Amino acid sequence: MVQQRAVLLMVLLLAHVAALPLTHAELPPLTDAGETQSLETPLVMWEVLYDGAVLTVDEDGNVSRNVMTGSGLTAVWTVNLDITANNGRVDAAQELLTVAHQTGVYVIQLSTQDITWNVSSADPVNDAAFDPQGDLWLVHFAGKRRAEEYTQEGPTGTATTVITAGISAFEFLNDGRIAIASYDRNIYIENGGGQRTQTLSDSTAIVTTLSVIDNNTMIAGTTSGTAYKYDIGSWTATMVDLPHAKQTTYIGTYSQDKVAIGARQGKLSILNTTSFSELETFTGSGDIIGMLPEFSGQFYLIGSTPSQTKIRYFDLDSDLDGVNNLADAFPNDATQTADSDGDGYGDNPTGFNPDAFPNDATQWSDTDGDGYGDEATGNNPDLFPNVPTQWADADGDGYGDNANGANADRFPSEFTQWADRDGDGYGDNAAGFRPDSCPDLNGFSTEDRFGCPDSDIDGHSNPDSNWTTEDGADALPRERTQWIDGDGDGYGDNLEGVNADACPWEFGTSIQAVSQNATSPTGYVSISSFGCVDADGDGWVDRTESPLMDRDPTEHFDGDGDGVGSNADYNDDQSNIQTEQDHCLNEINDTSPACTGWRDPAYQAYRNTVENNNTPLTFNAWNTSQSNSAGASNSLGGVDGDIISQVVIVGLIAFVALTGAILGVAYLLNRRKETITQKEYGGVSSNFTQMAAQEALEGKGGISAAGGIVDDASWDDDIAQFDFNEPNDDLNGDVALTDELGEAGAVAYDEESLESIAGVGLASAEPEEVEPATESDASAPEAPAEAPPVPEDGLPAGWTMDQWRWYGHEYLKNAGKN
Repeated sequence: MVQQRAVLLMVLLLAHVAALPLTHAELPPLTDAGETQSLETPLVMWEVLYDGAVLTVDEDGNVSRNVMTGSGLTAVWTVNLDITANNGRVDAAQELLTVAHQTGVYVIQLSTQDITWNVSSADPVNDAAFDPQGDLWLVHFAGKRRAEEYTQEGPTGTATTVITAGISAFEFLNDGRIAIASYDRNIYIENGGGQRTQTLSDSTAIVTTLSVIDNNTMIAGTTSGTAYKYDIGSWTATMVDLPHAKQTTYIGTYSQDKVAIGARQGKLSILNTTSFSELETFTGSGDIIGMLPEFSGQFYLIGSTPSQTKIRYFDLDSDLDGVNNLADAFPNDATQTADSDGDGYGDNPTGFNPDAFPNDATQWSDTDGDGYGDEATGNNPDLFPNVPTQWADADGDGYGDNANGANADRFPSEFTQWADRDGDGYGDNAAGFRPDSCPDLNGFSTEDRFGCPDSDIDGHSNPDSNWTTEDGADALPRERTQWIDGDGDGYGDNLEGVNADACPWEFGTSIQAVSQNATSPTGYVSISSFGCVDADGDGWVDRTESPLMDRDPTEHFDGDGDGVGSNADYNDDQSNIQTEQDHCLNEINDTSPACTGWRDPAYQAYRNTVENNNTPLTFNAWNTSQSNSAGASNSLGGVDGDIISQVVIVGLIAFVALTGAILGVAYLLNRRKETITQKEYGGVSSNFTQMAAQEALEGKGGISAAGGIVDDASWDDDIAQFDFNEPNDDLNGDVALTDELGEAGAVAYDEESLESIAGVGLASAEPEEVEPATESDASAPEAPAEAPPVPEDGLPAGWTMDQWRWYGHEYLKNAGKN
């Protein structure tokens, strides 16, 4: 705070100083504001007129009257003389302009822009000026080395003395006397009649510029940068060495008590006229030929180069911050100089009233430093200027949109919601949009209420103590396709859902219904039907069950309408047959054991003796038990099952043993044959044997032949040629084993044959011819004329009447009943 007060005090003080008129000895703070304009040709004259206009003459002889504006020097009119100009001067009345050139002088009337006088000269004219009496003087720096007086009629014959060393500068005093500077470093004062009255030899360098600034003072500038101020009355001199030491090219008035001395290389020194001391030196461009001061101290500095003229502006620096007022956006604030966005707040972040957003004209302050401006109407305003973690509030509910910030709005686009304790996406404000009915339980219900647990994710919330199915909770919270159960039977009312309630208007426990179907083997088909009345609890819809079946949990269909359900009814297609007994008594052609039993009085008498808690034997079992009781243990029906099992086991063991013996003998015989073959033929392995067999099958016999002749005696060289056209009796007879087979044949058949080992007779080599059957022998046997009587206990188990007719006699014989 103290620092800000100090800065403000400094600003006010500087503003006061800047407002003071330029009558003090010191200069106002000035800095180079840069080049403002560049002219295409070098100027030889720059003169500021009384009315503020600027009169210029360039080296090509173009004379212009100009005004200086913010955009630069602008010509009002121009007169083209088409000469090479050396210099130009304006008379005291600022009505006439002389332009000296290589062959004479032009005189132009400024008010009319007319050439009123043209003086020709054989020698170059370096300068021309009107004396206080209005006579024209032509100055020849070289050649004639003097100044000559002219009138409209021509030369008057009046001239200055000849300056032997040559003229370097020329000036009229206000009383008509003439001051001439020479290359001999002297200044000669003459009375205008050609008489020298004073020689000033104070300078140690060539004087290049003379200027009378008032009636009492003349200033001379030299090639060394030294300046002299002369008191015209006494011709006493005051000298000052300027710091740049450059040749003087211009001397003019800066203000009431200050003089400006310009030099080469853009140097301009401001001196106090009274003390003749240097106040400040500035640097512009080119050789200084003039300046244009302003009332408040700023000035334009004009410098000429060999090809151009440069105009630079030197502006005040009221706050002494090193930046001139023209370039300083805050000329009275030393802590700020720039304002990029032009909003009135400086770009320097450490200065007074810094702009936190230097490139945004609508924002400048950022109290909480979050990067968003405090100006509510600006760009990207900070709606929470004192909360660094929040800045935006899209829905305007007073809670920030930054989810990670303080008091974050969980619903940045919904102004009626902002908090969500359980994080399920539904707001805690009960009066807001889609409020969370279970704000402390994460849930996703959407239909009956928002934000409550929904186990099956069907949108309907689970019921709880505060929200029951009567309030709209999910009646079936584990089934996502159902949620309403109007009758409370556990089956949902949504017909397109799972296990839809077929009778939503009434409580029911059914799961299926009977649908009569004539093409079905049972006469009906089952269709799903949940939630209808099922009084007997058998799962079938009562109203679809057959009459009286809705009261029997074991029955649901009665196809023949006899009052007995199809499950218990022996034949549900005939109403007069309900039991097996009904069937057997009605179907006398059914001779099955079951029906035989029903027709057997003895068996029925037995059944009647069985107590209710016991299950009677079947007819066959009862019949067998009766046979055993009668001592028929040797009959076919009385064969002991254990004995049969023992016989089967012994037979299997004998079969396995016999098979093993046969395989063993075959192995021994095969090994012996291989031994004999090796001795006889050189060793043909079993692999070769297999290969030979394969080749024989493929028609490639002999390819894999191996072994060799080990005994030539085994071969008969005199082998008779086979003649297949002659019959051979030996081939038509039985094949006999002879000695010609050799040892191998003996080995193969000297041993006991496999058939004898197995106890089977040797089959003959040739099958015996069988006489063809006669027609009488081929006729089919005829069935017995009549079937034997059926036993009292019925046909044997599994027998048919046709079998009984054919084989019943034998069965009775074996059973001892024949």
